Amino acid sequence: MRGRAAASALLGAEQLERLLHMGAVPEDAAEAGPTVAPEPHAMPSAMAAHLGRVLAPYPSPRRLDLLLDLWNQVAARQEEARREERIRATQARRSRLEELTGRYNAYEDEVALDYIRRALGREPTLGEAVRWVPEQWHWMQILNRAMHNAMAATVLLRTAVAVADHGVAGGLARCADGLRAAAALLNPHEASQAARRVPGLAGLPARPGCYVRDLAARIDAPAEPYVRQRLARAADYARVVLDAVPDLVRNGYDRLEPWAASGMSRWRAAVGYTRERPPAAWAQPPVGEDRPPLTVRLAERPDAAPEEVETAGDLLWYGELGDALAQLNGHAHATVGFQVIHPYVDWDPVPEHDLTPSLDTVSSALAGAAQLVSLGARPPRRCRGWRELISGLTGSLELTQALVEPFRLPEPLAAVDGTTIPGTDVRIEWARNPRALAEWASYMGNCIAHPYYVEEAVKGACVLAALRGPDGTIQANAEIRHHRSGWHLVEIQARFNADPPSALQERLSRWLATLAPPPRAERPPAREPLPPSVRERPPAARARRADRLFTEVSGPLAKLAEHALAHPSTKAALLTLDALNRPRTAAPATDAQVPAPAADVLTALRRLPADRMDRACLDALPVIGLSRLWHATAVRPLARALSDLDPGLRARFDNLDLLLADAPLPASLRKPARHGPIAPARSMELVNRRLRASLGRLARTANPLLAEHIPHHADAAVLCPLIIAVTTWPPAQPTIPITAPGQATVPGFPRSDLEDPTGPWRRALPDAAELGADLDVFWDRVASDGLRVPTAWLGHGGWPALWQRATRPSRTR
Repeated sequence: MRGRAAASALLGAEQLERLLHMGAVPEDAAEAGPTVAPEPHAMPSAMAAHLGRVLAPYPSPRRLDLLLDLWNQVAARQEEARREERIRATQARRSRLEELTGRYNAYEDEVALDYIRRALGREPTLGEAVRWVPEQWHWMQILNRAMHNAMAATVLLRTAVAVADHGVAGGLARCADGLRAAAALLNPHEASQAARRVPGLAGLPARPGCYVRDLAARIDAPAEPYVRQRLARAADYARVVLDAVPDLVRNGYDRLEPWAASGMSRWRAAVGYTRERPPAAWAQPPVGEDRPPLTVRLAERPDAAPEEVETAGDLLWYGELGDALAQLNGHAHATVGFQVIHPYVDWDPVPEHDLTPSLDTVSSALAGAAQLVSLGARPPRRCRGWRELISGLTGSLELTQALVEPFRLPEPLAAVDGTTIPGTDVRIEWARNPRALAEWASYMGNCIAHPYYVEEAVKGACVLAALRGPDGTIQANAEIRHHRSGWHLVEIQARFNADPPSALQERLSRWLATLAPPPRAERPPAREPLPPSVRERPPAARARRADRLFTEVSGPLAKLAEHALAHPSTKAALLTLDALNRPRTAAPATDAQVPAPAADVLTALRRLPADRMDRACLDALPVIGLSRLWHATAVRPLARALSDLDPGLRARFDNLDLLLADAPLPASLRKPARHGPIAPARSMELVNRRLRASLGRLARTANPLLAEHIPHHADAAVLCPLIIAVTTWPPAQPTIPITAPGQATVPGFPRSDLEDPTGPWRRALPDAAELGADLDVFWDRVASDGLRVPTAWLGHGGWPALWQRATRPSRTR
């Protein structure tokens, strides 16, 4: 009723009547429509404001269609959430992963000792046990046991999902073939050994196949407590096996050929393949043998059934285990990266946050859409449903422009970003750009992303914050300003503009009063206001301009992009990126092969989430070298092409630089961005920006592998930006000053000066910004603390030796 009351001002009588019937319980249950959970905390006035902001440009019938579509989508999302909750309820509330890992390892240790006893004919000494090397047939048994454990855990997970969806009897019936096939992999003697209790260890069986055998024996007469007790540890078993398999594959890699060649037809006849992980898309290089991946072999034999071609060494069964665990945790499938020895499987991937409003509730969806409009997004003229409306909002030019302007965050506040407020379990997080506000507002349903707050934060007149609880959930948003007497809490609101606890407000105010004032700075230049959320020209004119942009720009820009991609520096950089991608694909690369795989390599790297990009950098550093990677990320073919474009075209279409931004593109630029060589040139632009951001994250978190690499493999081009970035960041690792406070001359040979406009430090400022440096506070930090370098980067000889090595002309990169 709250949502319907909010919509009354926008709808006619007939449309409102139709809306009132949504969710009502009819006399005939078969005619019941989708229901949405009530929202007692949602305020009708706020919802009415959000509705007006988003739907006002549309005629009344279209408003109703959009609201009905939103209702249906929220109902579907809430039903999906209820299903996810039922699936999670099949697992025990308290994980026993650590205990089960100890039980599993103890069992494997006992089996290994039994191998040694049989080989020696007696109990081995400690030295004999250490010197013993498994034979090839030992490895075959060890890997078979691990594979069978993975298959059993996969079946347990799938059965848990089926039981959540269809009940105990229905779920077991649907998984009967898989249960019987997995039970057959564990003979009675092995099951007895794995289930035998060991003093001091967990009372759970060491192998998941024990529970699978129990369930397979009760398919026709299942008892609910019996079944649920055996499914409750499915996730723990899966995690144990997922962690154990990579170690086994690495340790026995050169002795796995007989095992790797064994077929999978019997297993596939019982369980088949999944829609989420088709064998034709499995590109993992097989272990233990020199053969192409399964996807290549299937392409070479189009008439062969996949089960006839697949072998154990393809490790597809390992990826399916990750998928099953991911589905138990609410994901469609796991994220899998293909590497030389074994695949990287992330069963709980963190989705990259975009600006799409949440569909958890009607109020949160409306609030998120309204915040996009507040940031300058324009509702599309034609949209048939809610998703098309949101797609138009997130892709508008005005929103893209609004999101790329950073906020001015004073240094004293930047230094305490992420700090827990004393006396609470809440930590503070500062907004650094409008995108953060849009993401917060999508969940909070308040006005934190209103143009007033955005403009004030850009000017540096106020600082906006999110207060996050221990689980990361935002509990409140706050506006903070500095007056003569110090930092003051101006406003604080919880979700949907409710009042947060008074104790939290009091402790936050006390803590703010202890912070240092901001340093004096020049008044920032005046900023143009955000564009209003009304149409300034007819949509037809915008469409004509978009068509004109594509017609006049795409051809010349594509030719320039093609020339830039063919430049020797670009080819060398693509070789480096291919080498960075190669640990995940095992695909060799040569100079002659660069043009063909360039698009594939760039696409693969562009799709990597942030944590996988960090791992790819660390894995490639020993092969590529830090300096070579850094110089490769400096190659920007699309930026080169745009700089060579006719100045008249650049002046006529003044938004072309948005092609270089790692942000959603406005509609007028989407078609040119996909045109010919412009697409791989832009992919290379974005990949190189993300690689530099990844190196910045590794440096900021004091990654030991990067720190070990810098003293001997960093030239001045990468060392200067890294040191600038570290100087601007809050202390996260021990550092020492290499200049006195306020001193511009940097010691060491060759001589350098921070203020030299042609010197390495001034040239490094834009590169440092790409690492994540806060350049607004750089000179203040130098004035107060000097230029600082982490002690872990210095190595023998300290700073003079590090600087001399970095600037050596004959340095190998």
